[in-house]
Amino acid sequence: MTMFVATRPNREGFGSLFWTLGMSIGAAAVLLFLLFSPRPFIATIATILWLVALMGTAAFVQFGLVDRARTRAERAAWRAAAAPYLVGAAILIADPLLGNGRLASALAAGLGISGLARLSVALGSDRAGRRWIYVSGSITIAVAMLIAFGWPFSLVTPIIKALALDLLVLGVMLILSQAGGKYDGMARQR
Repeated sequence: MTMFVATRPNREGFGSLFWTLGMSIGAAAVLLFLLFSPRPFIATIATILWLVALMGTAAFVQFGLVDRARTRAERAAWRAAAAPYLVGAAILIADPLLGNGRLASALAAGLGISGLARLSVALGSDRAGRRWIYVSGSITIAVAMLIAFGWPFSLVTPIIKALALDLLVLGVMLILSQAGGKYDGMARQR
């Protein structure tokens, strides 16, 4: 008789790098698709839908980091960083061109909260890769301010590029923060 035993996910190492790498590659593809598409309107709608999927992936990855958190405050901060990406994905589904000022402001506020939550994780952490979390939180806050102070938009393309840049930096940050902690620990053992 065969028994199936559920195991806990790998807390050490590179367990979530698959999703993080996929999010980074997807965000880079959004930027390339916008730059080289011959039909701007179709490209805009397609990239917005693509951003919705990527924002859902970003929320999924950050919710996955809750298990790796060492303290209750860090778990709460990762949840606070992940939830606005789900809300942002819903906002982009409801208003793809961000014509409604309230929804654009809500997207900007959510991104600002996510950036501040990541900065608080970096401030409260003693991990080796925390400098990358600082960078990612700072860029997310900059994108939030760009959306908040730039509305109403004459074109939605720069905002899409800013969101794709934020997701690209988030993915690279997660890869470098995990790899940085792994390789810094190996260097200390030598």
